[in-house]
Parts: sequence; C-alpha cells; structure tokens
Amino acid sequence: MEQNVEKHEYETPSLTVHGSIETITQGGGGSTALDASFPAHTPIGELTFS
Repeated sequence: MEQNVEKHEYETPSLTVHGSIETITQGGGGSTALDASFPAHTPIGELTFS
C-alpha cells in the first residue's frame, strides 16, 4: 500500500534576544517575602507582587 504523505521543508529554529537576563529579571526584585511566607489559599489581593 502506498501512502501519499506531504512533506514540509524543515525550518531551522531561531533565537530572539530581548536583552540580558539580569536586566529582564530585575523587575521581580526588591521584596523579602517568598512563596513560603504566605499560607495556602492566600487571596491574590494580599500577595506582594512587585
């Protein structure tokens, strides 16, 4: 039995650089409260997102 399978041309993956990892992740800094500081089921309004 012969199968008619359409083959697609391979597209090489690419990487887009959006800046240094240090600069990108600095927005999350500045707080000493970690996940473990909040009890389970803490309302989202009481979490400290920076």
